[in-house]
Amino acid sequence: MVIHALIIDFDGTLVTKDLTDMLSGLVNKTEESRELDHLFHTGKLKGLEGLVRRINFLSGISLEQIREATAKNDYLRAGARELFEYLKSHDIITIIASGSTMPLLEIYQQKLGVDYLVGSKPHVTNGKIISISENDYSGPDFKVRDTKLILDSLGISPSHVVAIGDSPADLGIFELSAKSISINPQYGIEDYCDYVIYDDLSKAIPILVSLSS
Repeated sequence: MVIHALIIDFDGTLVTKDLTDMLSGLVNKTEESRELDHLFHTGKLKGLEGLVRRINFLSGISLEQIREATAKNDYLRAGARELFEYLKSHDIITIIASGSTMPLLEIYQQKLGVDYLVGSKPHVTNGKIISISENDYSGPDFKVRDTKLILDSLGISPSHVVAIGDSPADLGIFELSAKSISINPQYGIEDYCDYVIYDDLSKAIPILVSLSS
């Protein structure tokens, strides 16, 4: 297999916790954010409703506050830098596909040299997050749809793609890929992937090497 692209989830995969929950703590909404996320992952909340509500908890938070919060602790999972160094050295395109906000994802894009981002695009005015609505997404399956648009624009077929995720929310990106890796799997996602690793993203490197050989 020749690997041309790697798609990776953000919360719980590239970083060790849900950073929308963390940012919601700036406005004392951490528990509410966690509950909505749990309802989504257990199938009790469908579509974009929960995500839109969670992102709107961040209304009024400044981009500077986001930068400060991630400067104190970037929450990167062990092995993340090593994985991205490997990908870059082997000319493998990288795509973060997430429901997290673009202002947050852009910080990690700079940290790791990520090529493309898929995420929530809230309205920002005067350096502060204002709001987001369902109309600001390409659809309920925006992670898959927007990621596929990137792959199609680059002429990359699923047979040359690997995906890494941690929950059923990543099933869509697994379906865009020839091979899938789950890290610290949740809610039974391990039943739908090709490989399982724990705690350290650099453990994905030997898998990528074996797939490429």
